[in-house]
Amino acid sequence: MAAIYKALPPFYAVLREGSSGPDVALVQTWLDGLRGEWPALPKLKLDGRFGSDTRSAVRIFQLANGLREDGVVGHETWNALYSRFADQNGAGERYPGIVIRKGNRGAVVRSVQQKLKKLVPNLRADGYFGKKTEAAVLAWQASNGLTMDGVIGRNTWNSLYSQTAK
Repeated sequence: MAAIYKALPPFYAVLREGSSGPDVALVQTWLDGLRGEWPALPKLKLDGRFGSDTRSAVRIFQLANGLREDGVVGHETWNALYSRFADQNGAGERYPGIVIRKGNRGAVVRSVQQKLKKLVPNLRADGYFGKKTEAAVLAWQASNGLTMDGVIGRNTWNSLYSQTAK
């Protein structure tokens, strides 16, 4: 099994069929990025919805990596997915492929909040994208000449992650 990279963000929530949000989109992005190594993985729609296709892809990935084949993304599957993806694509966080907005929650949101804390030190990195996170995103966008819409799309993500790299 591949090495576990230190860059793996804090433990993500358990994801299963019916889950939704940026964390699911990230799993879909990683699985899709592994199709070159495992052609049996189905092409996934990067929509942040954990449906039967995502469950099937997770099960195939788990089987190929000697993990419990249950179609649920828990700690071991998160680690293996990240490690395998990073082996092929380099370590570090990636844009999950969907817009992150008010009402979203999860580890991807927490990661964004941790990046935004460099601009807004009193922002709480709690994994919930609420009014304070939206205000911090707007401030980031204003200070970086981006469209001020209060959401994290690809341009805002790239700006935030390139300028706040550790």
